[in-house]
Amino acid sequence: MNKILHGLNKEQAEAVQLTEGPMLIMAGAGSGKTKTLTCRIAWLLEQGVPPYKILAITFTNKAAEEMRKRVDRMVGPAAKNVWLFTFHAFCARFLRMEIEKLGGYASNFVIYDNADSKNLLKEVLKELNLDEKNYPLASLLSTISNAKNVMLDARAFASQAADFHARKVAEIYSVYEKKLLLNNALDFDDLLLLTIRLLTKDEEVRRRYQEKFSHVLVDEYQDTNHVQYLLTKLLAEKHHNLCVVGDIDQSIYGWRGADIQNILDFGRDYPEA
Repeated sequence: MNKILHGLNKEQAEAVQLTEGPMLIMAGAGSGKTKTLTCRIAWLLEQGVPPYKILAITFTNKAAEEMRKRVDRMVGPAAKNVWLFTFHAFCARFLRMEIEKLGGYASNFVIYDNADSKNLLKEVLKELNLDEKNYPLASLLSTISNAKNVMLDARAFASQAADFHARKVAEIYSVYEKKLLLNNALDFDDLLLLTIRLLTKDEEVRRRYQEKFSHVLVDEYQDTNHVQYLLTKLLAEKHHNLCVVGDIDQSIYGWRGADIQNILDFGRDYPEA
């Protein structure tokens, strides 16, 4: 038996070896889903797929590091150039190379964490002469984050504002975005939002990355939100070699827009799966 398949059951071995076309691997906790995914990466490499044409995405740095170690143990140096990242790390790398095509930003942009974003929002409130008691920073940050995760920029958010408070939040959002741009800074949600915007806007860039990644793999797919779903769908559009792993009973990111429907509708999006 091939060493990559050693220790896998029949269903796992089949999932590893069926590498063409879309595939949904749905199983419960402790069933070896991530192991199957890493074995699939190793199998692709052994079958001659260039490492730089494989993109594997997960949610946490810890999970990405563990997947990297597992693949390295199975395959060795051949795995070095596999694109294995969290969603945010992939988008950061992509934007370092491509963001200047959007205009306004430079490739040496800084990435703001939550504390940086709150400090910037404090500046915005002061500039607009608004009281933080009426517009708590945590609430503002959550509202802006949720808007970006469904692809609503400040202008689109403003168009949906239904009352005075919502219109003020939209104004805050707008000034916040202008200050980010002025500082050549992105917040965490911008990493995904601007990646999608660029891939959608620039046909040459979109085609290049769709051609580049012949195989896209996503761990914990049940935790994807709308913008992560769009990114996955865009990148896999040419080859349709999309393998996603998930468990509908393990969704943990509902608080930041995770949509369980993404995994439930996989068969609708990819009827050939």
